[in-house]
Amino acid sequence: MKTLDSRLSSFFARFPLLAKTLAVLNKADIPFAIGGSGCLFLLGNERQPDDVDIYLPNDKHDEVDRLFGITSFPYRSEQEEVRNSNVDGNHSIQLTSNLILKIQGKRYDLALTTDVQSMCLKAEFAGQKVFLYPPEDVLLIKALLQRGQDVGKHDIDDIQNFMKIYPELRMDYLQSRISHLDATERIGNIFS
Repeated sequence: MKTLDSRLSSFFARFPLLAKTLAVLNKADIPFAIGGSGCLFLLGNERQPDDVDIYLPNDKHDEVDRLFGITSFPYRSEQEEVRNSNVDGNHSIQLTSNLILKIQGKRYDLALTTDVQSMCLKAEFAGQKVFLYPPEDVLLIKALLQRGQDVGKHDIDDIQNFMKIYPELRMDYLQSRISHLDATERIGNIFS
């Protein structure tokens, strides 16, 4: 299995705007965390991500947009509401905040709060701090959405594959998040 350093190296090579993006965020001391399939790839999943989801605290998105000279836009679908912006207009880097999932009549607020930030994993690459969204939260989002190949996603497969290769999963934290969001019914036995 590749080490985190070699995975970071290939990840930064695959997404050339990532170095610039993290340099700006770090210099401005903006909290952030790489989430989604990118986070799972960096921690050992084999599936290569198509883009980089960088989560921001809800109250920092305006500041980040100003730093990059970009404008964010809301995305709303049947299942989610989110605020996104793209560095240099390139969709390979997605800055994300205000994530709310709407599933089976419930709303799940998945903001990057200080509590979630405290569970982020930290690394360094090429002189830049790299924060990874808690993998438990990445899996939780996938378990809530349960999207399949019909929409170009692999949520349940990603969860199952990741759980096989990542023994460091903090199940107590994951269970606390499921309880906090009142998502026990939706999640079912996905993590059993």
